[in-house]
Amino acid sequence: MPSRIFRDKNKLSPRYVPERLPHREKQIENLFSIYGDALEDIEGFLLKVTQVVGDVGTGKTCTVLRFGRIMEEEATKRGINLQHIYINGRLEGTSRFTLYQKILTLAAPAISARSLSPEEMLFHLLRYLNSEGKYLLISFDEIDYFCKRSKEHIVYDLTRLNEVDPTSPCNIIGVIFIARDLSYHSLLEPSELSTLGRGIIEFPRYNSEQIKDILADRVELAFNPGVIDEDVLEFISDVTVRPPINGDVRVALDILLYSGNLAENLGSDMVLPDHVRRVYGEMYPRITSSDVEGLDQHEKALLLGFARTLMASKSPYASLREIIEAYRVTCEEYNIRARGDVEEIIQNLADKGIIEILSLRKIGLLNAPAKNLEIFLDAIMERLRGDLHEGG
Repeated sequence: MPSRIFRDKNKLSPRYVPERLPHREKQIENLFSIYGDALEDIEGFLLKVTQVVGDVGTGKTCTVLRFGRIMEEEATKRGINLQHIYINGRLEGTSRFTLYQKILTLAAPAISARSLSPEEMLFHLLRYLNSEGKYLLISFDEIDYFCKRSKEHIVYDLTRLNEVDPTSPCNIIGVIFIARDLSYHSLLEPSELSTLGRGIIEFPRYNSEQIKDILADRVELAFNPGVIDEDVLEFISDVTVRPPINGDVRVALDILLYSGNLAENLGSDMVLPDHVRRVYGEMYPRITSSDVEGLDQHEKALLLGFARTLMASKSPYASLREIIEAYRVTCEEYNIRARGDVEEIIQNLADKGIIEILSLRKIGLLNAPAKNLEIFLDAIMERLRGDLHEGG
């Protein structure tokens, strides 16, 4: 049965990168001014390093992904084999081996990384690119998180790719590091800072009018005509710019999604300000769709079981034993082979800021009051169920 509210919910997903990015045109132009010359002389273009910096929800990742797609499209028009590779330092692990293995998987799947050291992986990658006439643009997201969690010198490696094999050209035109701020510089060696350079593109927080423009674009793509009035978008924009959300457009998109879900569940033909008020009032734990998107299968299964436990008990906390049992039940339901190290999964979720561990008997979601969890957990569970079904 067609939805009375939604045209395409996927257009509100963190996976979706729209063709138009309101109020980030300048940042895309800046990136193009740095890397666009590669399209005119790809063989003579030298590796360039750029830092993209801005608070959470300021469109950094979406903009870099859109720019990468533009570069690929323009390169294809000129007969250039250019690929944009996106790596997330929070999701891909904290070792050079796992990160470089991921790059090889995306860019050179013919190369087996199993018996190679990280240095050998980079060497073979560059040789492969040279032999195939292929070029890469690499974006490394959450570099600040990675540097805080790992002592491995990724920045040193990636800013010196042109020195890995001096006998051959470096077919990697650039590396874009994405961070919330520049505080991670204090964790770097002087040699890393010197090669990191001063190419910085800043992403300021969105104001209310800018958020409204972004939401209006997404409404056209995600919702049926006429189901959302302008006053609803103004309300979401206004609450988004205020603390504790502080302009995080990812949260604004989630409020839009959850409000649409609530309107549909209540049988309404429109998304009303009252739906937004209820969602906003019960959305204190700020786990965004983007956070859920980045979880692996077992983390999603555990979080779904955890959410169900909280919903059933009406308590903001569950014990370690309850969570382990709920995780195993969820794994059985979705035909997932349960892991034995459930405590490690819980710790990973705590490290990612999704849950907090007060004690073995008190594990909660960001210390949220139980009365504020219902709509939030409903929305999270709907997303997790969909992801686990896709994975199965």
